[in-house]
Amino acid sequence: MLTEYDVRQAVEFESHDAPVLSVYLNVDPHRRTVEKYKLALRNLLDKAQDADPEDLKRVQNYIEMGYNRQGRGVILFSCAKKDFWWAQNFAVPVEDTVFVSFRPYVRQLARLLDVYERCGVIHVDQEGARLYTFNLGVLEGADGYIGEEVKLHRSGGWANPRIQRHELEQARKNLQDAAEVAEEFYRNTATRRLILAGTDKNVARFRDLLSNRLRAMVIGQISADANASPNDLRDKALELADTAEKRESAATADRVVASAQAGGNAVLGLADTLTAVQHGRASHVVALATYAQPAYRFVDSGHIVLDLTEDADLQSGRVQNLPDAVESCLRRALAQNIGVTVLDQHAGLERAGKIGALTRY
Repeated sequence: MLTEYDVRQAVEFESHDAPVLSVYLNVDPHRRTVEKYKLALRNLLDKAQDADPEDLKRVQNYIEMGYNRQGRGVILFSCAKKDFWWAQNFAVPVEDTVFVSFRPYVRQLARLLDVYERCGVIHVDQEGARLYTFNLGVLEGADGYIGEEVKLHRSGGWANPRIQRHELEQARKNLQDAAEVAEEFYRNTATRRLILAGTDKNVARFRDLLSNRLRAMVIGQISADANASPNDLRDKALELADTAEKRESAATADRVVASAQAGGNAVLGLADTLTAVQHGRASHVVALATYAQPAYRFVDSGHIVLDLTEDADLQSGRVQNLPDAVESCLRRALAQNIGVTVLDQHAGLERAGKIGALTRY
């Protein structure tokens, strides 16, 4: 289970006298057999020409002998000379990537956190609801409320309308009580998004009973019968979360571009986004997935500049080449615990500098 401490380890580690090897490997059994992803790994490692042979060996050995073959994606960071090793299995897929630098490559990790971090699923029926929290596809918590049984009466008779009214009222009470339990459960678990599962009728009734706070967190619903397992719900929820994230990401990028162009609290372009992040002004960073830009970094201060101008020369400390300032920008955003959105494409952001940020002022 990935924790905030794990993320900080990946984000904060750096080594200036030994390379760090980063490997993302898709091990989704629906797409690859064991032999196929082992072959894919060998092809990736062949491209890591600047990597320490010991790091290559560690990664190879982990996939050959240490990986438990549970999950759909694996992320590995290694710097043997500094005794740094970071290995995480994910229930969500990743795209094959290899990168060698003085720090772990976290751009794809940032995207996973944006899409799949802490998604709640509420499985509703007339007797109540079962509550789940999935973090990166892993079941983290469960709770629920099951009230009085609601019986279906199909036979005729003088008492039928009265009984039906009673059962409908009981169903409403069950859902109301479940909604109150959900309010506390999802507040305590710091859930970001909610997905409702069940029949259209039950979901509609339950949604109306949710607080405004929880209702605003709902990103969609999935069809599920009363016997659906947590794994069944998870798989459908991950698919819906991915679709919803694309809509949310596009809307966030639209907001950044529109606000910046109107002179609001937003910036566009790498230089201004870097400044906002480095000065703690950024509240949410958006970037295109393929955008990369080399830069320079002052080792002592950590300050990043795109060009070594006369002003930059006044900075103290040794200067090092930075292979990708966009990656560093996203890393710092993660370290500051602010939002990060990485998009495959967005025409407006493409024209406006490929990266931007909402700012606090």
